[in-house]
Amino acid sequence: MSSAAASSGHHPLEMIPFFRRIPYSRTRNLVFTFIWNCLFGLFFVTVNSAFSARLPTPHALLIYFTLTNFVGYAIHALFTAGEVSGLEEWVKCRGHLARTLYFTLFPTLGVIAGFQATDWIFHIGFNWLGDPAWVVTIGATSLVISAVISAIFYFREREASAAAEAERERVRTERIQREAVAANLRALQAQIEPHFLFNTLANVASLVDRDPAKAKHMLERFNHFLRASLAATRTESTTLGAERDLITAYLDVLKVRIGSRLEYDIDIPVELASFALPPMLLQPVVENAIKHGLEPKVEGGRVEVHARREAARVAIDIRDTGVGFVSAAQSGLGLTNLRERLKGLYGDQASLSVAENAPAGTLVTIRLPA
Repeated sequence: MSSAAASSGHHPLEMIPFFRRIPYSRTRNLVFTFIWNCLFGLFFVTVNSAFSARLPTPHALLIYFTLTNFVGYAIHALFTAGEVSGLEEWVKCRGHLARTLYFTLFPTLGVIAGFQATDWIFHIGFNWLGDPAWVVTIGATSLVISAVISAIFYFREREASAAAEAERERVRTERIQREAVAANLRALQAQIEPHFLFNTLANVASLVDRDPAKAKHMLERFNHFLRASLAATRTESTTLGAERDLITAYLDVLKVRIGSRLEYDIDIPVELASFALPPMLLQPVVENAIKHGLEPKVEGGRVEVHARREAARVAIDIRDTGVGFVSAAQSGLGLTNLRERLKGLYGDQASLSVAENAPAGTLVTIRLPA
């Protein structure tokens, strides 16, 4: 005998791990109830055979399995009705005593209904009030079923409570990680803007009198950069296309200041322009390439940003022809912070690598899950 709806659609058969693999549906539970009923029938047949020391007749087998299926499906129907009507949820909110009565009453009613239906078919002489033997049979059967259903309900409640607590902890951890990443981003932005801002304004001031057109061009590119940079700090996600525009504006401003000592190329394929990634992910690497790679080099050099798809990931190369790998590696605090950001956002799905760029300079490759 069984309840297919002992707790919000769960079935006693799910105590066996194999049956947990099958997704919930009412049809599934009907089939599960049939299997459960037959297992109970087999149990009663085995016990009876052991006590009587003889095998049951085919007619007795038919009665056993008919009875267990009538009882099982009667309980199934009662608990399903309780679930659909909202009675089960109402009972759960009324305390332990109400739940105990609920999970005792329904199995008892199901047992009586199953025995009565079987008696109507096979005329076994069922008298659930007048015969003490039948009263004991009904009571014992109901007690076993109630105990099974109550145990299932108890463990399901514990599972649900543990799952809810785990979900709350996961949400809390993710919130903390997002806040840490946001704080990291704000700190990063604070590091990038001041010296770049002051240097640019100083350059504009020096150009206003002797080269107004160049000063105007620098201000326009700087305005473009500030708009893109401000937008990046107000969102949790940007695109490769937006990062391309931000880096282009940044390098344009620097090129006005540095002149022919800086060359650059940014190649973002059209199909990757809408690829989402965290803001301010590439600019710190480009700034690192300028500050520690090209500026120390008298003749300057070139910065290239290229993106490509690699199977299930997108790889972004930032390479320079500056003073080389050793200098870049020694100034790697920004890259260390960037690794931590990637770890917090993607876990092991993202990576950052630093290598020598032939024939000179440094190559930084960021790989993100596509």
